[in-house]
Amino acid sequence: MKEYAFLNNALITVDEAKKEFSSENALYSALKRLTDSGKIVKLKGGLYATINPLTKDIFPNRFEIATALYKGAYCAYHTAMEYYGMATQMFNDVHIITSVRYSPVVIEDLQYISFINEYSGGVAENFNNAPIRITEIERTVVDCMDRPLTSGGLEEVYLGLGMVSYCSEEKILKHLQGYNKKILYKKAGYLFSLIKPKYLSDRFYEICKDNMSPRIDDIRENKVAAYTYDNEWKIYAPKQITYKGY
Repeated sequence: MKEYAFLNNALITVDEAKKEFSSENALYSALKRLTDSGKIVKLKGGLYATINPLTKDIFPNRFEIATALYKGAYCAYHTAMEYYGMATQMFNDVHIITSVRYSPVVIEDLQYISFINEYSGGVAENFNNAPIRITEIERTVVDCMDRPLTSGGLEEVYLGLGMVSYCSEEKILKHLQGYNKKILYKKAGYLFSLIKPKYLSDRFYEICKDNMSPRIDDIRENKVAAYTYDNEWKIYAPKQITYKGY
């Protein structure tokens, strides 16, 4: 069987592969032969993955596939936490932000779920076997505090914050400003005040206080769960997250 240049890629798009063929019939015939022989597998319409001949697993990982699924897509929320080692477990759901909301897609027993987010700052591009677009760690921190339920729950987010060895204070503030939500400044100030990371200065907490909502807020997901009240931040929070040793 002829060896095609696109077989050197972990992910194959029809648009890239067709450059090696004189017609669409020849292209799709070759893709079928390669699929039948176990060299590639179809992930979704127009997207294929190459297969490791030794392990029979596909070469690309969840982050690479998520990036390739839709134009401009990038990984976020709990999936970004997993990428940066902030998660306590790997989910079967893969979170991606797209310009249009798509129906979930199941690939290799993982469900790829798209979300729309109007804020577009802080997206990093990396490369492993294939390109990976993902929210930078500071944007990930802010995203997960903004949507904790999408990110595994508030306790998961809190535990994840405790695993971060360094974040840029200026970048966190930039993303908080980009969202421009008073409750988000309050969450950030309160949660970080429990952990007290060395990479944040007193100025960070002062800015959060200057921009937070003056009212009392309740960030518990379960409003009947045991709670603690912090008068400094004027916030009700789940009691259990204050007993994790950070």
